[in-house]
Amino acid sequence: MKIYLSCFIVFIFFSCSDQKINIKNEKSGQMAPTMELRQVNTKPFLLDTDTAPKPHYIQVINDSLESRQLTFLNYYNNSIYFYNYKTEKFIKKVSFDKDGPNAVKEPMGYHIKNRDSIYIFSSQLKEVLLANSQGEILNKISLIGGKSSKRSKTASWFYTYPNYYVETVTPFIETPRGLLLTGQFDIDMNDSIINKFKFTANIDFKFDKINYTHTYPPSLYGNGTVWGGGLLTEVFPQLHPDGNKIIYSFPVSHHLYITNINSNTYEKVYAGSNFAGSISSLEKKHGRSNERILSNFVRQDIYAAVIYDKFRKVYYRFLRKAIPNAPIGTSWKEKNIAIIIMDENFKYLGETVLGIERECHWQNSFVTEEGLNIEYLDIGDIEEVNLTLKIFIPKRIKI
Repeated sequence: MKIYLSCFIVFIFFSCSDQKINIKNEKSGQMAPTMELRQVNTKPFLLDTDTAPKPHYIQVINDSLESRQLTFLNYYNNSIYFYNYKTEKFIKKVSFDKDGPNAVKEPMGYHIKNRDSIYIFSSQLKEVLLANSQGEILNKISLIGGKSSKRSKTASWFYTYPNYYVETVTPFIETPRGLLLTGQFDIDMNDSIINKFKFTANIDFKFDKINYTHTYPPSLYGNGTVWGGGLLTEVFPQLHPDGNKIIYSFPVSHHLYITNINSNTYEKVYAGSNFAGSISSLEKKHGRSNERILSNFVRQDIYAAVIYDKFRKVYYRFLRKAIPNAPIGTSWKEKNIAIIIMDENFKYLGETVLGIERECHWQNSFVTEEGLNIEYLDIGDIEEVNLTLKIFIPKRIKI
C-alpha cells in the first residue's frame, strides 16, 4: 500500500453540503471484446542484498550506444540501479548522500534526461533536485513556493500546492521545455478552491520557474462530495501521442479527461470497463468513519493508471475491481487488477484480469518494444532474490 494511507484514513474534509453522487457506467455490459492481454515473457533481474522488490520508481532509458537500460530507485540506500534491459545484467548504481550539501532527502522518483541531468524528487523537502552521475547536486527548486515542507492540513502550502506520490505510473513527463509532475489534493475538495487548486507542475529545465496547471472536474469532486481523499483523489497522467496534451485518469470516473498542457479545458472521452458498476461517494454523515471509507474503496470498481503503447497504438487503463460484498476490514490488496485495452481513438477492445493486487504490483508498469511490463511479486520468495517483470501484449480473441 502507498505510504500515504494515513491521508486516506485521517484527512477528511467537510463542507456544508450533504451531497452524494452516483457515477453510472453508461456502457456497462454493452461492449463486445475483440482482444485480450496475453503473457509472452518473464524477465527476472537479480537483486543485491541491499535491494528488495517493489522499487519506488522505474525508468527505461537508452545509453550512448542506444542500449536500453532498466533503472530503478532503491529508497533504502539512496541509489539508482542500472541494468541491461535485454540481458538482465547489473551495470552500475549511482548513489546520493543522505546528509550534507549533496543530500537527497527521501527520494521518491526521478527522471534521467542524460548522464549528467538526473532530476530527483525529494518527498521530505518537496523539491526537485538536479544531479549528475557522480551524485553531485547542481541545482534545486521548491515545489511548494519555498515554504516549510511540514506536512499537515494546517501547513501553509497544503491548500495551494499539490502533494506528490511519484511512481512509475505517475512519472515525470518530459516535454521540449521542461518536466511535468502531477500531484494531488489529499482530502475532499472545498468548493471555494476546486477551481483554483492546480495539481500539475510544469518545471522549466533551467529551474527558473514553475507553472501550475489543471484542476479537478467539479462534477466528480465538487459540491461537498465525500470520497475520503487519498487514493480516490489521486491523478494519473499520460502524455498524449501528439505531445501537446495530457490525458488524466481519475479513480472515480469511467471517462478520461484530455487537455492541452497549458490550458484547463477538458475533453471527456469514455474509457470504462464493460464490467464496472456505478461508483458512489459517501454521505457526509459517514465521513468520519475509517471503516466506511475503506469499505467504500474495496467494494467498488476504482480506476487507476492509463498508459499509451506507441508500438501497438493502444491504451491500457488499469482497474481495481470491486469486491461487492466484502466484509468490513477486507484489505484492498485482495482486489483483482484488470486492464482495459483501447485503440488510439479510445474504442474499447477488451479487458483482462491479471490477478490480485497482493501479487500484481501494477504501480510498476511501463511499455517497451516487447510489450507491457508489469512487476509481479512472488509471495513465496522470502529472500526477495529478483525483481520480476511479466510482459503482456494484446492478442485477438480466438472465436
